[in-house]
Amino acid sequence: MNPQDFKRILISFADSADDILENKGKITGIIRNEAIEIQLIDKEGELFIREDEEEIKARTWIAKRLAQLEQLADRIREFLPATKDFINPTGSLLDDIDIDPTETERPTDNVTECLREKLGQRIPGTTGVVYLTCDAGEGKTTIINHLAVHQAELFKKKRTDWLLVPIPLGGRPFLRFDDIVIASLVNRLRFRLFYYESFIEMVKLGLIVPAFDGFEEMFMVSSSGEALSATGQLMTKLNSSGNVLIAARKAYFDYKGFGAQAKLFDTISMDSVSFAKIGINRWNKTQFEAYALSREIYNGEEVYELIESQLGSDHPLLTRPVLVNQLLSVVGNDNNLDKISSSQLNSIDYFPNFVDTIITREADTKWIDTSGENKPLLTVSQHYELLAALAEEMWLNNTDSLSLSIVDLLADLYSESNGFSVQISRQIKERLKQHALLIKAEVANQLKFDHEEFKEFFLGVSFFNALAANRIQEFKNLLRKGLIFGQTIDVLANYGRKEEKIKIQDIAKIFKIIQLTENTASYVKENCGSLILKILSGKNSVGIILENYSFPVDSLKGVTLNNLVIRNSHFQPTAIFSTNIQNSLFEFCTFDSLEIIKNHNVIDHSILHDCEIVAVQNSITELEFYDPYNINRELLALGFNFGKVEVEEDNQVRVEVDQDLALVQKALRRFIRGSHLNDNVFRIKLGQNAEYFIDHLLPILINDNIIKEIEYQGAGSKRRFKLIAPFDKINFALKNSNGEFQKFLEKMKDNRGFIEQS
Repeated sequence: MNPQDFKRILISFADSADDILENKGKITGIIRNEAIEIQLIDKEGELFIREDEEEIKARTWIAKRLAQLEQLADRIREFLPATKDFINPTGSLLDDIDIDPTETERPTDNVTECLREKLGQRIPGTTGVVYLTCDAGEGKTTIINHLAVHQAELFKKKRTDWLLVPIPLGGRPFLRFDDIVIASLVNRLRFRLFYYESFIEMVKLGLIVPAFDGFEEMFMVSSSGEALSATGQLMTKLNSSGNVLIAARKAYFDYKGFGAQAKLFDTISMDSVSFAKIGINRWNKTQFEAYALSREIYNGEEVYELIESQLGSDHPLLTRPVLVNQLLSVVGNDNNLDKISSSQLNSIDYFPNFVDTIITREADTKWIDTSGENKPLLTVSQHYELLAALAEEMWLNNTDSLSLSIVDLLADLYSESNGFSVQISRQIKERLKQHALLIKAEVANQLKFDHEEFKEFFLGVSFFNALAANRIQEFKNLLRKGLIFGQTIDVLANYGRKEEKIKIQDIAKIFKIIQLTENTASYVKENCGSLILKILSGKNSVGIILENYSFPVDSLKGVTLNNLVIRNSHFQPTAIFSTNIQNSLFEFCTFDSLEIIKNHNVIDHSILHDCEIVAVQNSITELEFYDPYNINRELLALGFNFGKVEVEEDNQVRVEVDQDLALVQKALRRFIRGSHLNDNVFRIKLGQNAEYFIDHLLPILINDNIIKEIEYQGAGSKRRFKLIAPFDKINFALKNSNGEFQKFLEKMKDNRGFIEQS
């Protein structure tokens, strides 16, 4: 650290730059209304600080005196929820591409320690981004909080020099990072000593690692790009230093399209950023039994084996921590296994059926009227309605928790609407605060759902109740509030497919009406697109025509469509994976990108009539096609046909992607994992073609300002390169290259064409 860097860091903590004065190494100033007077000293090239006759290293003085990180460590230990029965999961590490150019996922028996080691590594001159990935309810938040507390304890014992600071995003519509960070520090940890600029400086120094938890919605390819741009701007502020943890269901580099990556990388600019991923495995028998034992439930093995015999070892009830927690609460030590039957928990509807088991247990055994004869206070359906009211209130107010006064008010309103007596109403208010699916929030005197999936589930119940009761305007207002995800979509889809309260034909008509006047950026339009294909999946859709829809990312992934007609609609990038489409027609539709993953797909008697397909990605060859010939060839091989307008091969311009462009595509795709790469990455990933690429094609890419060679500062004689062309421009050039390397180079120089197409 040099004196200029130190002064910049000092100013970031001051109210104004004028509060800090420096003269010949002596600094005086006001920080947090406290006067400081220090002397900068250089000892053999290392900066020291002398204050009150004591000399310590500048970095240590910043951590201890300026940033008061010991106080922050205390606040983390005090205010983050303790996890007494924490079970360490197994997982896998996909390391930085420069560290492991083979891009091989390595197993780990201890995800928490693997994560701690990875976040503690500092790559000189590079910002390290580590994704922590798994599905909802599999432990991301628990691991982050547990590691943050553990790291704070190590910090207090002087066994580490950095802290992990969890910053929950909560799936809410995107705010600016400075608002999110400061709100988390002040409101959650009661720590008021940082400005946002101070926080950034601590991250750059490696004293703090921020853990952004809840990027599910923000890293969607369909996003407006605001969150991705803000992430890129954060990387720019870090200026090729520090580490960041991002918890999400999927690492953003898993989206392979150059166009999708442009949203993030083209805002990173010239900084060096490298990406790694730690995936969390689902629990196995060992972890299930260990968790049961930690809960003082001593028949864990018996419970596991009985459910395994009925449902299989990979059933979510045995593998997802959030469900295991509730399962053991239902079963306990009393062997109440008759409540968990295979007929209740089939593989399709296991979540709603399991929730029903919990609710039934609450209604029949806990919510008993004590003012008269022993009978349930509420029916099972009334429990659903009451919890749905809480979820709806959270949704409308964009929060994950409600104050106890609001919970009481909602309980009173529900009791009044049902004509309950005062005695019943009072009991409902008290029991609601102790409900099995509600827990205390981190904020004092507030309640939240035990897990976000339970909130999403009951929000879906609220949505469906409005839809089934034909309260169309209310349903539309709920859709307008934001994008819906997870269990909310699944509940609406499952209830809709059952057709007990409303027919799917009627749902299709309602959706057609409510999105008719909505613009393309409307939440209503995108939510309808998210829902309708899920509702129709597995149903005979004869007679149903979907028109003018906007379908979200991966809308065709995992769906089963039969006898469906879709017209004049727009599909955002979607994978074709575990997709079954039969006897269906897509007419006058636009597809941004189709990623073909050739596993478990059935496409039969389905027509793409006069559709615009911008690109097709082949996951096996890693090639992306933009020309009609190769797009049609890939889709015909998949099973689609083009009906009466199908162009015969003789009349079609035959386009073959030349070997040079194929190699360049594969090489450029490696930069999705890191903005700067060593030459050994190309040698390993391109195999026997690597030497040809390095000797013949790489010099051309360097000469045309697509890639730049920079100084390699490590040991040995490797070469190092950075991508300087924007991904957006690469995407434009590939689209218009006709599969020719030379034409690709020409289009990379065509600034006017790029601007016009953008």
